[in-house]
Amino acid sequence: MRWRESSDPAMNRLLVIGTGLIGGSFALATRKAGCFSHIDGHDSDASAAAAALRLGHIDAVAPDLSAAIAAADLVLVAVPVATVASMVRRVCESNRTATVIDAGSVKGSLLEELRRSGAMPPRFVPSHPMAGSEKRGPEAANAGLFRDRPVILTPQPETDPHALARAREWWSATGARVVETSAAIHDEMVALTSHLPHLIAYAFMNWVGKPHGGVPADFAGPGLNDFTRIAASDAAMWRRILSGNRAAVLAQYDGLAASMNRFVELLRSERFDELETLLAQAQATRLRMIEAGGQPDD
Repeated sequence: MRWRESSDPAMNRLLVIGTGLIGGSFALATRKAGCFSHIDGHDSDASAAAAALRLGHIDAVAPDLSAAIAAADLVLVAVPVATVASMVRRVCESNRTATVIDAGSVKGSLLEELRRSGAMPPRFVPSHPMAGSEKRGPEAANAGLFRDRPVILTPQPETDPHALARAREWWSATGARVVETSAAIHDEMVALTSHLPHLIAYAFMNWVGKPHGGVPADFAGPGLNDFTRIAASDAAMWRRILSGNRAAVLAQYDGLAASMNRFVELLRSERFDELETLLAQAQATRLRMIEAGGQPDD
């Protein structure tokens, strides 16, 4: 997709705050689409920003963050979830015309924090790309990360319609499928589709790490790798995500535990016909998700 912008291209400037996997991939994807004439990058980790520059993700490292914010038309805040609100507030108070988006995976607590600290910034469009990797840092970034993946927008009543339209256009330019919903539904559903699966993968790998009759790696096929790949994700990052969406994750866990108990009950009581029925139901759900495009079969 090629970007079509009616305003002066010299004015199309992107500032990426957080130059790791998400920030770097957004910079690369929008560069490929021709969205911006200049891309600045800023990172609390100077080595990450330097790597993003060396790899061609950004055109310049912003030594003065305030000046870079003031010059930007779009600011992507791709920082840890615990610091998104404070950075969004700073950006929006420094530049009242730029569109501001984030990439945080929890929305309810972010919006609550923003409301506690003042009025909801009208140019801020809460965003969450449903894309990622167990790898991190600028070296993991790639221009195709968002292609055919959902990006969830949770606009607020105060959100400026023009900012929302621009955010949709810029995310679409990366190849993403843009979806709008409420923050509550977002947090509920990502607890189900992302946060709980990560928690399960971590718990399972802790069990794998206990003493067993043999060495697990000697018996591991591709299924184990597929199931546990996400357990290689950054532990500190996932602590922040799980704590930020704690209530929704626990609610989804309760539902999963009831489902798991039913499977185990049938296995213990040797009711194999009923067990097969549940297995077939699960298989059908998985196939429907593939057909609907919600879960690529890759």
